[in-house]
Amino acid sequence: MSSYKGELPGLYWDADKEKYFGIQSRAAARGTDLKYSVENIRKEDKKDRLQKADSARIDKIRKQRVVRRHASALLRTGVERELGSKRTSFYLRNLLPQACMSQVSAKPSQVIARPDASIIRYFDRDPGSKTLYVVQGDNTVKARRIHTNIGPPLPTQNTTEANDFDSSTLNTHSFLPWDDVARTTSTVSSLNCLPVTGALATTTYGSDRPPVVYFNDPERDGPFIGQQFTPPNCTTIWGAAARPTSFSPSPRLANSVAATQTEHLAVAASTRVLLFTHAPTGTWDFRVVVHTVKSDILALDWISRNTIIFGSRDGKIRLHDTRSGGSSHIFTHPYPISKLKRADDDTRLICSGLQDSLFLYDIRSPRLSHHPSASRDYRASNHDYSNPNYFTSQGTNKRKRLDRDTSKSWSQPVLSFTHQNEADLELDIDVHPRLGLLAAAQDTDSGSAIRVSNIWTGKTVKTIKSNWRVLSARKRVGNIRSLKFMEKDGEEDGVDLWACWAGGVSKFAW
Repeated sequence: MSSYKGELPGLYWDADKEKYFGIQSRAAARGTDLKYSVENIRKEDKKDRLQKADSARIDKIRKQRVVRRHASALLRTGVERELGSKRTSFYLRNLLPQACMSQVSAKPSQVIARPDASIIRYFDRDPGSKTLYVVQGDNTVKARRIHTNIGPPLPTQNTTEANDFDSSTLNTHSFLPWDDVARTTSTVSSLNCLPVTGALATTTYGSDRPPVVYFNDPERDGPFIGQQFTPPNCTTIWGAAARPTSFSPSPRLANSVAATQTEHLAVAASTRVLLFTHAPTGTWDFRVVVHTVKSDILALDWISRNTIIFGSRDGKIRLHDTRSGGSSHIFTHPYPISKLKRADDDTRLICSGLQDSLFLYDIRSPRLSHHPSASRDYRASNHDYSNPNYFTSQGTNKRKRLDRDTSKSWSQPVLSFTHQNEADLELDIDVHPRLGLLAAAQDTDSGSAIRVSNIWTGKTVKTIKSNWRVLSARKRVGNIRSLKFMEKDGEEDGVDLWACWAGGVSKFAW
């Protein structure tokens, strides 16, 4: 038996008495309760080993843990722990978005005038060639190339002419003629210029003709040449989203075999999600990645390289990983979902819905707004979501007061943005993650056309008023179905806000 002061066989060092004692054998200690018996010594050794191991574990945890100087709420502590090295300063999250939007003109600068006998419903721009693609009317897709310095010079601006815009209508997109690209069999539901191949993806709602997904490359193949898909068992196509090139692959897959597809497009086809892929040979193919859900899928977007998020008419928000099958229900929005956008991180998303609802959700905290176990303590007067005027300042007697069974199943958002959209599924939103800006189109009857908010604080930093009430009846047409942050031509960090405006396309420049 070892001792603590020295290795003396058969002796035990008592730290309290500071002397050695002989260890009694098992036979000598039989029937008696001797303090220095073999059994008691073994128990003491075991107790000492456990105490040393526990002390070492506590010391290790204390060295690895950061102790907050001022303790705050448990929820905030957990969120800041998840942020880690991505924690930003007060200036970046509070002052920078407001400073950026303070220099934006509230008057639109016209890019494309309203065409004769039609309006522009959707638009998108090729990031490489800067060619602008638009949907005129219901089913006509056209393109207009940008004016280059090689061609004839643009006419000088007539600054004395009075019009509704702060600059002349002559610009780099208004000099060249229109090129016909395609004509669909029903109303167009989305228009996407794909970032990798530069191809154009057009989807339709369908009517007496079935809905289709149409791919073409006007830059290489010319007009009316493309590949068309008619998804089976599909009543309508609500929208599509292309995977951005800014998403980097997982670090664990950096040395794996390269993917054979060069482009990915997710399509909301009725109650299913289709994934279209583009092969290096130039052909497109698709597969059903999410089979039938209980309600129509109205919006979808990519939040990471392999993850698609989509929302349905019943307010449910689901996740799908392209490397696996099926989907996962993570959030429940109070009203039908119109648009979904990725925020500044792959765990945060912006959800726009009807009844003036515009929320920011965090996947790391999918909490319910009212816990089911607390149903006995439920009081409608203490629950904000039970107020029929919670999402809008405009009261209405037709809106039904929400009860316990509906409100307790909603997900609690991280932020709520000021928004005005009663019943329009086509009003668009867009997010600029680097500047922390969220641009949302508003209802035409609200007096505001576009509201820009801070995605980190939820505060409104810019409101662009609509002068459609004082315009002529010819210009007072159309909702803002396309709203995009566009990079400025020839500037590395310049950004403009483009929108469908008065039947044409306008921009709000810095």
